[in-house]
Amino acid sequence: MQRLRKQQWLEQSIYAILWIAVFLFPLIGAYFAVSGGGEREEVCEMVRNSWLGILPFLGLFLVNNYGLVPYFLFRKRHLEYVISLVCTVIAISCFVPAPIGMPFGKGDRMAKERVLTKEQLRNQIIKHRERAREMNNAHWNSEQDIKEEKSKMEPQPRVRVDRRPYSLMKHAPFPPFFIRYLIHIVTAFLIVGFNIAIKLFFKSVRDDEHLKELENQRLQSELKYLKYQINPHFFMNTLNNIHALVDIDNQKAKESIVELSKLMRYVLYEASNKTILLSREIQFLKNYITLMSLRFTDKVFIKVEFPAEVPEAQIPPLLFISFIENAFKHGVSYRRESFIHVSMQLEEGNRISFRCANSCGGMVNKKDHGIGLENIRKRLRLLFGNDYTLSITEKEDEFDVLLLIPLL
Repeated sequence: MQRLRKQQWLEQSIYAILWIAVFLFPLIGAYFAVSGGGEREEVCEMVRNSWLGILPFLGLFLVNNYGLVPYFLFRKRHLEYVISLVCTVIAISCFVPAPIGMPFGKGDRMAKERVLTKEQLRNQIIKHRERAREMNNAHWNSEQDIKEEKSKMEPQPRVRVDRRPYSLMKHAPFPPFFIRYLIHIVTAFLIVGFNIAIKLFFKSVRDDEHLKELENQRLQSELKYLKYQINPHFFMNTLNNIHALVDIDNQKAKESIVELSKLMRYVLYEASNKTILLSREIQFLKNYITLMSLRFTDKVFIKVEFPAEVPEAQIPPLLFISFIENAFKHGVSYRRESFIHVSMQLEEGNRISFRCANSCGGMVNKKDHGIGLENIRKRLRLLFGNDYTLSITEKEDEFDVLLLIPLL
């Protein structure tokens, strides 16, 4: 939920920044216009008209972003969305004010200077003629006098301004009605397209996170299902062993029930957690091996090796018990000597190595391995992905399992 709020805040921030930048563009243009000699009143009028032209497009964005897209596009009502969008764009285009011609700035000032210079020149010529007439000078319009009068005129740059063609001083005509509104419509659809692109991007991010969350929930449910399958399988084998001990040795049967109660306490109250301390898992394996060893004679050689010092590390519960169950179920022969070797070692890189080897007590049907090994493969894939090693070596007289996993 917090991540969703951050994404929504980021999306709204992007919209706000973009529209603030759009509204700042006329101010930037006004600054350069004033710096170039434009009249402040005319520049303010330009900014006001620019903002009035932007407001309808802002309204289109708000309608599309908070109305049309959530209620039509994201609900896959595409036809309704297209019709509503087209109608909204046409309506918004009608509210965009027509551009108003405002001659201002450097070009307008030059035009005024050009008219003023012509009037000055005409007045000077008239005064010169009147003075020549009073002095009875036949050469009143001599070249020298004209040069003297011209020298009294404006500086040379202003004279060059006067020589500019009048056509250059005119403003370019605005585009006709059809072209102007076509530009408005194209601009509106560009804004809508940009808005939809941002909305779809954030929606895809939210959908990906939602899918990951659903996938994680599915994996957790599958892990629980696989773990719950281990419990009945484990108790079924243990109860069968106790049932066999009742007729052979009542005392051992009683001890087996005590050991079984310890195992049940672990399975019911601790193994339901996502992870468990490595020391608790090792103690559980020791109790199980002790329980299973009660029913066998000296012909079965059982060797157990666990680390003397166990670190405070976490591992998934009930991860090794299936291998040991299969070793006792399929690796013990009542007619000849057999063995079971269980070892666990700490490896470099914060990893743990588990090995379980047993003799083959006879012809073993692969289906008799039950759901234990299959469940363990699925759990390893779900828990560690590819960050584990599972090696199973099956020979004629030996079955060997090596599992290497990281500590959590």
